[in-house]
Amino acid sequence: MNAPNYPSGLPLRYHNAHYDLTFFLPPAWQGYSVLVQQWEGRTYFPGADEETVTERGPLIVLRHPQWQANDPCQDIPILVFTRSQWDAHHQGKFSIGAGGIEQEIRHNFKFVFAISSRFNSGEFKGWQEAGHLIEQNRAASAPHLYPE
Repeated sequence: MNAPNYPSGLPLRYHNAHYDLTFFLPPAWQGYSVLVQQWEGRTYFPGADEETVTERGPLIVLRHPQWQANDPCQDIPILVFTRSQWDAHHQGKFSIGAGGIEQEIRHNFKFVFAISSRFNSGEFKGWQEAGHLIEQNRAASAPHLYPE
């Protein structure tokens, strides 16, 4: 199993027991909230010239405690894949969104946790911090199933 190490300077620990997901956050995120949404994977069928939703999975969103509707902070949206979905995604059997590349944050025996390269457009405050937190968590859980 790919047990996460505690990254330096990130004392808060989000843990989802159902998926066995652990993600570390800095003290400024004390009081963060968690939203659960859904991602959709689409497959293009050239014969019919159409795209169809062929896969779905949970999307766990970590939200900064200072987030406000009129002044949002950058969320950290973590895609949850089954191991077979992750393999199919890497084989090009489906895609998520418009051209993003999903990077593994960590994995366990059942699930792979990833972030889209397009999660962070730079339009919300805290976008640099969110990107850095992703990288710290990724580094703490290497090696990954499909090294970049």
